[in-house]
Amino acid sequence: MRGNLLELFSYEILKSYRSMKERMHDHPIMTAWFIILLITGFWGALYLIEYASTIENPLITPSRGDIIFVLFFFIFVKSTVEMSDNTLRNKKLKHLFSSPISIRGILYVRFLKIFWYNMLLVALSASIVSLLVPLFDISLPIDYFFFPHLYALFLLAPLVGTNLAVISHLKSIPKRLVGIAVYGQIITLVWRITHINILATTFFIYVGILTTLSLAVLFLIPPLFLESWKKGVTTATESPLRLHQAGDFLPQRIPKAIRRVAEKEILIRWRRREAPASIGIVVLIGVALLYFLHLLGPKPDLDLGLGKYFYPILIGMSLYLAVVLQTVIPSLSLFGREGSRLWVLKTLPVKSTDIVWGKTISMLFYTPLIPLAIAIPLPLILGYPPLLVLFSFFVSVVMIFSFTGLGVWAGSRFPNFNEEVDGAPDVMTMYTILIACLIVGAVLTAYPMFVFQIDRIVGVLTIIFSADVSALILHLLVDNSAKSYESIEVDM
Repeated sequence: MRGNLLELFSYEILKSYRSMKERMHDHPIMTAWFIILLITGFWGALYLIEYASTIENPLITPSRGDIIFVLFFFIFVKSTVEMSDNTLRNKKLKHLFSSPISIRGILYVRFLKIFWYNMLLVALSASIVSLLVPLFDISLPIDYFFFPHLYALFLLAPLVGTNLAVISHLKSIPKRLVGIAVYGQIITLVWRITHINILATTFFIYVGILTTLSLAVLFLIPPLFLESWKKGVTTATESPLRLHQAGDFLPQRIPKAIRRVAEKEILIRWRRREAPASIGIVVLIGVALLYFLHLLGPKPDLDLGLGKYFYPILIGMSLYLAVVLQTVIPSLSLFGREGSRLWVLKTLPVKSTDIVWGKTISMLFYTPLIPLAIAIPLPLILGYPPLLVLFSFFVSVVMIFSFTGLGVWAGSRFPNFNEEVDGAPDVMTMYTILIACLIVGAVLTAYPMFVFQIDRIVGVLTIIFSADVSALILHLLVDNSAKSYESIEVDM
């Protein structure tokens, strides 16, 4: 049995490697651009950390424990999402469950795969940092035990993420709630040991205890693994949500074919709980902005001479994050998640342009919440002039139209038909498009912001013009996406 598990694990890793190698071969320019952006991004982050450490009396001073815990939490969340999406919602695992391999063995192989890739990410990140720090003579405000403590928690994070993913997908609500409430205290304990003053060796002892407890949970949960998988694979198809007829909630002036496709995508996102999750994130970002206002006051001084620009910059960053999470990332898997089922769409007597526009409208359906939750409330509470509130609103419109166009275009141009990851884009595509959105957003809003400083009325007219340009970008990219969609060949 051990030999079978090793072969299965080797097969999973080799398959992923070959898929990544094939995509790198097919898109060498994107691969090179991704490498450049990755290194540049690490350099920028390290430079900002060094610069922030030189500011006297900063308003927010993250402690050593805060930084370590945030990095641990990132790997933990990443592992949880990977276990949920790639394993517990992976219908193809039914072949493994019907094989001679035990349920325990399947769970351990999936965990090892998650652990392997997260450790590769950690190793790659550490290598880049180790290269850039001496090359650019960057001074980081860390002590001798920072990295050993961080690596110890990195070893624990995938384990905690895997266990919590299985527990949170249990069909039995009482077992699910009790399991999350009890085992979730591991995260609380990690936060505690990263924020108390203890000896370095004692820290490793505590982490060792938490790791041992998590390994014990991993050893005990295989009987629950099958239940969680059954619950996960039915999430996308079982829902109390039903419509009497198509087009009930979309305007009738939208062509029928586009309306049908858009409605299908909207329902899929809702039944898979993608839409409620993205809506919750947008609302949470809006609440976070109000929390910053409560914490820092209406006119924070950052010792940089940018006090009056602090909240406009924060709103802009929040809008970028919200639009990326609401439209861009889901758009990247619009076509890939269809998998082999894409042939059904391609054989329908419907124009490719209508199909792509239907999918695009489904991405735009929930976006009105973004200006309502982020772009408008904080400027109103701060008492900004109406023209500035209007300017903030149109900045969100610019980002929504242009970013959605880029996401849909990339989703049709670089689809990933790997059904095990539900068509999720590879990291190179996603990172490149996110940077492209950042650049496009900066280009379309920078000049209107400059004009607004000189003349507010002309500035508002300029940002409205940028919104028109972003709508044109969306239209052109969607039309181009239809051509890319037509060229996709699907293996039956």
